[in-house]
Amino acid sequence: MKKIISILFLIVSMFVLSGCIPLFGADFFFNKENPFPYRGKYKELYTTAIYSIPDAEGYMHHGEGAYNSDIYIWEQDDYGRTLFSYCEDYNNQIFGLVICQSFDETNVYFYPDVNYVLTLIDSEFLYEGIEKDHLKNRTESFYLENKEKLKQENDWNKPLDKTKCVSYSITDHKILGENIYSLNNAQCNEILDNYTKTLNLKNPEKGPHRYNNILQVDDEGKILHEIYGVHRHFDNPDWNRYDEFTYYSIIVWVITDKEGNYDKENGVMIMYSKPNDPDKSFIYDASEVSEFKSKNGWKNKE
Repeated sequence: MKKIISILFLIVSMFVLSGCIPLFGADFFFNKENPFPYRGKYKELYTTAIYSIPDAEGYMHHGEGAYNSDIYIWEQDDYGRTLFSYCEDYNNQIFGLVICQSFDETNVYFYPDVNYVLTLIDSEFLYEGIEKDHLKNRTESFYLENKEKLKQENDWNKPLDKTKCVSYSITDHKILGENIYSLNNAQCNEILDNYTKTLNLKNPEKGPHRYNNILQVDDEGKILHEIYGVHRHFDNPDWNRYDEFTYYSIIVWVITDKEGNYDKENGVMIMYSKPNDPDKSFIYDASEVSEFKSKNGWKNKE
């Protein structure tokens, strides 16, 4: 009997891990091979957003699982362009306004580095039990303030020009490719330490690196990395674990070649730099990212 129960438990576990059984509600899921796939109805717009916004992950991470990214369509033009709001921040703070030029059965098309704008909105809601049309309600004023400029930069109501577009296969999760170089711990610490020298921190700890991610890859294999580090710095040079300390959070973006080499003058951009602040939320202007890429010879995918 115990053997039968063990086998049944194993089978159920396999179903759960494969994503066949949702955990904690219909929108909460876990899958071993593809942990947090998008299961909403706007897969083409989802694909546009995750490949447009560099640090988009494609899901609202919460605890050991995730919720679907949220999408609200504002309008479409006469040529099929779609203007929509996008949110994947579970804490409901960072929102994007995005334009997709067009899509077909397999691909989406959009103008790179000019088709989105981000905002940070304080919100008391998390994505559990929220009101109907929550994303619409939270971003309507942002949409009204930014839509005309975004439309102008994306040729709204003009004939489609796919020569200005990049194209990505429609997907339910962010795919960057295989065997992409990831910066090692020593490289990340070196980059963070070089920036820390400009802050004049008192007795900063060694090894501030906490984690790093790959955000985007260009047509020639150049890589946009994100590095997060925390410098604890101490008033007492003979610090021990019972002493008081303050901390400094840093997020940098780095563009490298396929082997991890980068331009030390132009290849690093500081995205976030604050003392004693546990909230690492930050936004940026798409034009800043475009300029950073241009300085490093970035070639957009065709």
